[in-house]
Parts: sequence; C-alpha cells; structure tokens
Amino acid sequence: MKVRIKWLQLVLVFSLVFALILTGCQTSDDTTTTAPAGGDNGDGNGDGDRETIDITVSLWDIEYSFPGGDPDEIAVMVSDMFDINLTSINVGWGDADEKYNTWAASGQLPDIIGAIAHVGQGRYFQWINDGVVRALPDDLSAYPVINQIMQQDEVLAFQVDGNNYFLPRQTYEDSSWWAMDRGLLVRKDWMENLGISDPVTEQDYIDLTVAFATQDPNNSGSNDTVGLVPSGVWILTSQGLPGFGYTDGRWVLEDDGYIRPAITSERTLRLMEFVKEMYQAGGLDPDFATLDNALEKFAAGQAGILARQVSSKHLKAVLDMWVTLQPDVDFFESVSILRGPSLDGEYTRFTEMAYWSESYFNANVEDDKMGRILELYDWLYSDEGMRTMMWGIEGTDWEMDDGEINLLTDVNEETGLHTPTAEIYPFTYAMSYLAAWTGDLVQYIDPAIPQGIRDMASEELDHRLANWQAPDVDWAVQAINVPEKQEIAGLTYGDDWVRFIMDSSGKDSQTLYEEMVANWNANGLQDAVEAVTNAAREQGLID
Repeated sequence: MKVRIKWLQLVLVFSLVFALILTGCQTSDDTTTTAPAGGDNGDGNGDGDRETIDITVSLWDIEYSFPGGDPDEIAVMVSDMFDINLTSINVGWGDADEKYNTWAASGQLPDIIGAIAHVGQGRYFQWINDGVVRALPDDLSAYPVINQIMQQDEVLAFQVDGNNYFLPRQTYEDSSWWAMDRGLLVRKDWMENLGISDPVTEQDYIDLTVAFATQDPNNSGSNDTVGLVPSGVWILTSQGLPGFGYTDGRWVLEDDGYIRPAITSERTLRLMEFVKEMYQAGGLDPDFATLDNALEKFAAGQAGILARQVSSKHLKAVLDMWVTLQPDVDFFESVSILRGPSLDGEYTRFTEMAYWSESYFNANVEDDKMGRILELYDWLYSDEGMRTMMWGIEGTDWEMDDGEINLLTDVNEETGLHTPTAEIYPFTYAMSYLAAWTGDLVQYIDPAIPQGIRDMASEELDHRLANWQAPDVDWAVQAINVPEKQEIAGLTYGDDWVRFIMDSSGKDSQTLYEEMVANWNANGLQDAVEAVTNAAREQGLID
C-alpha cells in the first residue's frame, strides 16, 4: 500500500500509553490548571511585542496534559510560540455532553470546546442559532493547513449561511480509509482442522459458524467455542457484512425516489434475514445482543469469527490481547480476514466523514484571541506540530534518518518499548489529539505496530479500495436541517433489528419488517423522509 497523507506528510509512530500517565496525575473532573509562560523566548514563532492572551481549552482528559508543577519543555515552547497561556477545563468521556449543555445554557463555555461530535445534529444548529458558538473568519489564508482541510466536502456541507463554525478533528486522509473500520477476522487454523474451505455463499457462512460452535474446532475435546461474535450489535447493520449493499445509518436516495436512512431499507431486511438464519442455526453467539467481551473471546480462542474493525491499529489491539491470553498460538498462522457473502458479487465499503468530532469556539471569543487559537491549530495540524506531539523535540527525542524517524528516547528493558512521549512531556497527552486523531492517520506506517499486522491490513485496504463500491452518501443531504429529521433522533433502529433477529413468534420476516416500519412511521420516520426528500429537491440535490 502506498500511503499518501496529503496535508500532514506524516512518517511514523504515534504512541501514547495511558496507564503510565494516569498514575500520580489524578484530579477531580472539574480541575482547572494553567500552563504558564507567554512571550517569545527566541526559539519560537511568537512576537515578543504581542500581549500574551489567556485561552481556556476543554477536551477529554485534558487534565493529564496539565498535571501541575513546573510545565514541561513542550508546554513552555507552545506558550512562547503563540504568546498564549492555556488553561485546561477537564471533561471525561462520559460527562462531556452533560457539562457542555450546562455550560452553554449558563454562558460558561470555555474558549475552545474540543471534545464534541455533533455536526449536523439538532444541538449543532441550536448552538449556532442561539449564538453559543462563533463562526470562523471568512479569510483563512493566513492559516494554510486549516485553509486546506476546510475545503473538504464534508466540511463545506455543514456551513450555515456560508459560515464555518468548527474545525474538524481529522481521522483519515480521506473518507475512503474508513473501508477497514468494518470486517471479519476468522480462525483459519480452525477451518483447516475441520477441513472447511473459504466460505462463499450465505449457507457456507452459516455452516462455518455452526461448525465452529459445535464441532470442537480447537481440538480441546469439549464444546467450549462459539461461531461469530460481533464487537457490538451495531456492526451487524453498519457495513460489517458489506455484500448486501449499503445498510448503514446515513440518509441515501432509494429506488422509490425518497431519501431515507439506509438502515431502514429492504436491503437491510435482506441482510438481517441472513443474520437471523445464522442465529437460529446456532452460528451467531447466543449472547450477541448483550456481549461486551467479543474481542476477549476471540483472542482467548473461544470464538471462530470476530466482527470488528480490521485496520492496522485495531488488528494490533487483537494481537496485544491474543499474546496475553494464548501466547503459544501464533496469531499470523491462525488468523485471516474474511469479506462475508455477497448477493451479486459486489461489496459496498463502509464510509464516514474524513473527520470524527470537532472543535467549537465560544461566541465571546474576540478576533485577536481567535487568531491565536487558529495559529495554534494550524501548527498542531502541521508536520512540525504533529511530530512534536508524537515524538517530542527533534534532536533530543528523535532524529530523521534516511527519511524515517529514529527515536532517541530510552527503551524499557522489559517491554522493549521506547518511553512514551506523553510520559516525558505530559502536555502532549491530550493536546496531541486536540486537532487530529494522529494514531489513526499514521497507523499503516506506525513502527509501533508489527510489520505483519500492517502488511495484512494494507493488502486488504488496497483490495477494498480497488474493488469495492463507494456508497452514494451525499454530505449535503446529511446536512439538511428540517425539524422532522431532528424529531426522530431517538428512534432505535438497531434495537429493533436485534428484536427481529431474536424473534420467536413464528411470524415471517416480511411481516415483522412491516410492523417495524409501521412503528417507525408512527413515530415520525415517514414525515422525516418526505421532509428531507423535499428539501433535497428544493436544493437541487436530487431530481
């Protein structure tokens, strides 16, 4: 695979070891700490004549970037470069939304709201309409990296009255890379033990999963295995089985001329009929609906197929657990990637926006402060900023060696791993993912991920990009804002499909599906479908 990262030009590893940072750094969720400094020290880009500006920034677990005591060298460097004092306001993964809603209602949002994913949702438009967050400047030419990433279709689609209200937290170079965030890992050694060849048809897959569950594939002498385990029930509809067309949750134009969530379509019914048949035959883990340890079951040798992400980073997560739970079984000799059955020989890959989550800015942030914030983000998006956040200071912690990064940090004798950057410079812990999800961007060239893993994932990604169809997802359609669309935000399609799979009433699939559709429509789905479709026609998005 030839990796091109157009706007970052990244080279190697992004590795943060959370456990090493958490110890000794615990504070309460509402702890506010400050990185001192400001004014150019002669080594940065700051203007010594500029006034230092105080900026509050909130982000998941940002307290670990500001542990108290003397600031680390990178914290001081950043403060000096941009003539800013950063003050952290912590939120956790579980309470961020609640806190932001409370702060927004009381006018107490921090200057930078960096831990939120609500673009296109009701709250996104509400915050803009209520004047809670401010627009970015019209002219971003002074910030070249920002200016470039703001040209993405999935950013432009969510402008309001021609204004941009967020900076994207980039996940991939472009949305096509999401193709590997769905997949099937299979115990190929178990298939060999049972004399089963690669499955092709739906019945092949059902037979394979049933065999894994009933025929002692690991030669243990006992019936202690299951067939297929999903990492979450969502993956069953969200392109985990891509041979049935596009079945994910985005709004798409259907053959009847209406735009509706694909997860409610006849295609998804066809897919769920297959999954239901597998469940009834005993091939799907009977606890699939409540399972929370699918990865562990597969890594421990208790499941034959694992449905989850299969990109480099996620394959490494499986490998890491595998070598702990069954170290005597070679991962690479035991595991391969399956693609699932296909109705017509075609596959449709999973896709999303090239970014996941966003940064917003308090409406009270004045232009001078906004300028400093944009300077900071432009640097964090850049080669220099990314390398600093990932590896530390050039010449001290890393050097460029024949076009690749050579780490100079100490190596742990027990693990063989270099000291994590965030252990040396706590500032980089959360600040490294304020602007972009760097670990995802570099995972195919990350030397912290074994070469065998990267090769496996890269080969599969190349195949999918060359042979699988891209779904017809129009981001301008996703951005349509009509009341009817927001009113159905609470519909739980996935839960309904789980009940469909597990139904034992004896009703045929079509009857069950029609009952689900009737219930969705009674709760506003058809009204939303008509409203979105009409809006798309008015905007010239469809004929």
